[in-house]
Amino acid sequence: MKKQTVLALIVAIATTMTVSAQTIALHSTTGVQIFKGNTALALAYTAAASGDTLYLSGGTFTPPATFDKKLMILGAGHYADSAQITGKTFINGNVSLGENSDQSYFEGFEVNGNLTTPYNASVNSFTLKRCRVVGNLAFDGDLTTTPSTNVALIGNVFMGSVSSVNMTASMIANNIFSNALHNTNGNLIINNDFLNGIYSSYQYYVFSGNNNTLNNNIFVYASGLAYSASAGNVYNNNLFVSATPGYGTTPSYVGNYVNIAQTAIFVNQTGNVFDYGHDYNLQDPVTYLGNDATQVGIYGGSFPYKEGAVPMNPHIQVKNISTTTDANSELQIQIQVKAQND
Repeated sequence: MKKQTVLALIVAIATTMTVSAQTIALHSTTGVQIFKGNTALALAYTAAASGDTLYLSGGTFTPPATFDKKLMILGAGHYADSAQITGKTFINGNVSLGENSDQSYFEGFEVNGNLTTPYNASVNSFTLKRCRVVGNLAFDGDLTTTPSTNVALIGNVFMGSVSSVNMTASMIANNIFSNALHNTNGNLIINNDFLNGIYSSYQYYVFSGNNNTLNNNIFVYASGLAYSASAGNVYNNNLFVSATPGYGTTPSYVGNYVNIAQTAIFVNQTGNVFDYGHDYNLQDPVTYLGNDATQVGIYGGSFPYKEGAVPMNPHIQVKNISTTTDANSELQIQIQVKAQND
């Protein structure tokens, strides 16, 4: 029954796209509401109750000032080639998570701004999956007062910096980083592709933080690894372009691959910035194995990167809607939808 309801919502969005580029279906225990236009997301958010689901079409949406409810928000994707029918879903502006957004789940859209929490706001069990964040992502705070825990960042593209200073006991998995990961403490960092780093104060580095476990990542940035003050990190089966990665102080490391030429890693990739035209599959996935016997990088591990970052909701592949009715005053509509298991 739930799958049939979701399918009906997706078809409803597809058919209304001829009227408005921005359409949201709000699914709640009381039924379904459709919102259209530039203010659709703000209106749908106001109408939503904690636990509701918002299905966003392709198009550009303006976010509310704060997301402060438990919500599932599903877009149409952020890759142009996999969202040819619907168009990409954009949230145009900064996204702020309030403390009441615990257990929220966001998937399948691009944030054209920053994604942040207020200082020392505790946002727990939040999932961000298969999204692209153009600005910075920051869980801000002092880590000791009210930290955010059980956060899952999976299969995303981060163009700006990621600061997880107030996030701990969380997982950062199968993401692509075009910038640095700052102040990460006590987190599991697995199967990511780190393309770049930064220069700060007196050294180059990709990440900073203490007591993290880093397994099966790829570090393309060759100028440095951990900020020198970072301590107690564990490195297992990571791949480095650098011949001498700087692990910080009191590290533990085993099974890492060092001094690997960047040109020998991916099928098609150059430079240090994410590009939709690149292919981040490994040239030699059998040789470079992680500590779980799957390949290092985003296509390995328990959450392998999904081609095109297609979100889990049913995916519209074909949409043909006639502009006029036929001789019987009927409107011819063809919608082809593919189910997603994840």
